[in-house]
Amino acid sequence: MRTSLSRLIPTGLVLTICLSAPNCAAQAEDSRERGIALVQEVARVYRNAPALTDDIRITTRTRRGDHTETGRVTLGPGTDAQVVLEGFELTALGGQFIVEHVDQPAKFVQQPLDGNLDQSFAAMAGGKGLPVPHLGLRYGTTLDDFVQAFGLARAMDLSITGVETVEREGTRFEQLDLHGPDVSVIVLIDLKTKLVRSIQVTAPGTVITQTLTPIRHDGLPTPIEVDTAGRRRVESIPQLVSITVGDDAPDFTLEALDGAQVSLADHRGSVVVLDFWATWCRPCQMGLPKLQEFANWAAQEGLPVVVLPVDMGERQPTREAKKARVAVYWKSQGFTMPTLMDYESTTARAFQVGSIPHMVVVGPNGKVVEVQTGYNPNAIDHLKRITRRALAD
Repeated sequence: MRTSLSRLIPTGLVLTICLSAPNCAAQAEDSRERGIALVQEVARVYRNAPALTDDIRITTRTRRGDHTETGRVTLGPGTDAQVVLEGFELTALGGQFIVEHVDQPAKFVQQPLDGNLDQSFAAMAGGKGLPVPHLGLRYGTTLDDFVQAFGLARAMDLSITGVETVEREGTRFEQLDLHGPDVSVIVLIDLKTKLVRSIQVTAPGTVITQTLTPIRHDGLPTPIEVDTAGRRRVESIPQLVSITVGDDAPDFTLEALDGAQVSLADHRGSVVVLDFWATWCRPCQMGLPKLQEFANWAAQEGLPVVVLPVDMGERQPTREAKKARVAVYWKSQGFTMPTLMDYESTTARAFQVGSIPHMVVVGPNGKVVEVQTGYNPNAIDHLKRITRRALAD
């Protein structure tokens, strides 16, 4: 069995040998030209397909381990398209660009379409496109547009190195090789259909592999649809994914220090003050006495107000150790308000908590009326105003 020379000799030495060999430069240029022709042919297939669907799988490998996610791409007539990825559903339909997220079903973003789906997303996301090749291949207009589509919005300034026919697990593909600054890209293209079957982007410390299963259709098997009835329109992706005033507060059930199970739904009809905190957080330690003072005031006034500190992010290894640490601290401070244990920070994620302390005030109707991050020295007066206003609405 013959062994490939490139597997035995370092790349730099291979290049030196190649450059010194007769016809090597000409062969490399011929391979690059064939690569250019292949990319243009692939782009024509994506542009001319009446419709196309693709279930994709993306695996990112770093020193920290592997992360895999799945998604779906749908290309319809004209600029109609949809990409579902990382919980987002991004749709171009009827000249409009709509963004939805699985965790925020009551909201959506909608703007006039800026050219196509990829361009609209890039404009909204600060210039970075979507990590799928389909959009650049279908809507691009230049060879560079098509080439950069293979970078998955991560590798930039790519150039075509060459193309060769390879066999993978009994199937033959055309392998397109590209390179950029500190990055290499390998694209496997179906010999018959000219549809992309996989892309591997290799950069220092990271390997991203996208596996694709594209299907060309004469018409979409399922029409692209978006239903925004009864939902609230917001202006940006940050507003979509964060908990903001007017949103329905996510329900939860957490354990209190005394073992009781407490749900947000249990307190419908009252103002609920949630304060996400941890024992190691100094600003939290400064704010909790003020929260206790506010809770005392609400009780004295006989107001339907519930104050619920929510402990999160404790650094002990087990639930028992976390709870014991919080119990010791709570007792040392003499707090009488309950605190809830968000052991895995699931509730914190639902409320999109970034840094702590993080306060969310929920009105009697279950909607968020206030969100505040950080220590507020005027928290007591501020909460009194918010509470009175929420109860009056």
